[in-house]
Amino acid sequence: MENQERPGFKRVRLTGARFDGGRLPVDSLVELQKYQDIVRIAAEAEWKQEHPNEDVPSDLWNSVSLTIDRIDEGSADIFLAFEQHQTYVEYQLEAQDVADSVLVAAYSGTEIPDLPSLSEEKSYAFRSTVAEIGSTLKPGQTIEYYPDAPGSSPITISIETRDEAVGALLTPEDFLLAPSSELDTFALQKSDESLVGKITALDTDRMTYRFTLQGGQQLTGHYKSSPELLDDLRKVVNDAAEGPLTRVTGELQTKNDELFRFWQTTSVEQVQFDDTEWGHRLATFTALRPDWDGAGAEQISPVALDAAQTVLRAITEADIERPGVFPTPEGGILLEWGSSQRVVSVEFLEDGSFETFSLTAGEPRGEHSFGDNLAFAVEFVKAVRA
Repeated sequence: MENQERPGFKRVRLTGARFDGGRLPVDSLVELQKYQDIVRIAAEAEWKQEHPNEDVPSDLWNSVSLTIDRIDEGSADIFLAFEQHQTYVEYQLEAQDVADSVLVAAYSGTEIPDLPSLSEEKSYAFRSTVAEIGSTLKPGQTIEYYPDAPGSSPITISIETRDEAVGALLTPEDFLLAPSSELDTFALQKSDESLVGKITALDTDRMTYRFTLQGGQQLTGHYKSSPELLDDLRKVVNDAAEGPLTRVTGELQTKNDELFRFWQTTSVEQVQFDDTEWGHRLATFTALRPDWDGAGAEQISPVALDAAQTVLRAITEADIERPGVFPTPEGGILLEWGSSQRVVSVEFLEDGSFETFSLTAGEPRGEHSFGDNLAFAVEFVKAVRA
């Protein structure tokens, strides 16, 4: 069987002086990788459509893979073929049809087809990766992609045509969700987390909000799964200067290891720290994410923060010297006073309970106690520091 008759066989031709003689620069290989990625995303979606209550097989992604069958001289005239993995062959061919239809629509000025087999999340992954194709091109270079037979009419991707295609593929909301100047390869990780910042915009039609972190970074949050949170969001929405600190908890997604968005929101609550030196320090701890020490540290517990604030207020009123205030890897807060004569500390655990410690110079061992009544912690500090 001739190559061009093989199912899934595709021709991709790169033109421009850089590709003369059939040269294929290494950094241009990413263009082929992006095409393979969109086929893989669509293949997973096709499999999921037929197996809605099952997890996608762990080997499907790598099994749907392309290989360079040959490169003809002239320009870099590349012929791609699927590696033969019979288990998923029906899904890879269906997925390639989806990829082809979207590429053709984006570069021919026709409406981008609906992708009913893709979730909202996967649809964004798919469209953003399609939009990345051609990102390595320089002026005078093109990618000719042949969606049908190798001798058919190609679509042409260039710097000029790509600008218009990206506008067709990505909506204004997509650019809000991914505001970087370069669209990165889609790679989401999910975890249940809390972040503290300010709600600076609210879109009730789309059931989204803008969440501005203390460093100025902006994320988009979704509350479609918890519409009852609308009243809580309305109470705290304001501009970044005037709005109250707010703790948002939910399914946080990172993209390429960078904070991306809250895909689901489970709670929204206002956070208040006193306008004092230690209050500002406690506020900085709210920005610490899991593994903030690089050794698996827990995110600082809101309960521990509240407990530490209560005790710090009381010892400030008692005119006791302010301690050192530190986060702990277990998700708690440590208050510590140290001198050449004595070391005193109160450590608040993630559940709000605490451990006290006192060691006087010259003594072989210190004194420990445990409790959950914050009044006792305050009295302990007064007794040893007054």
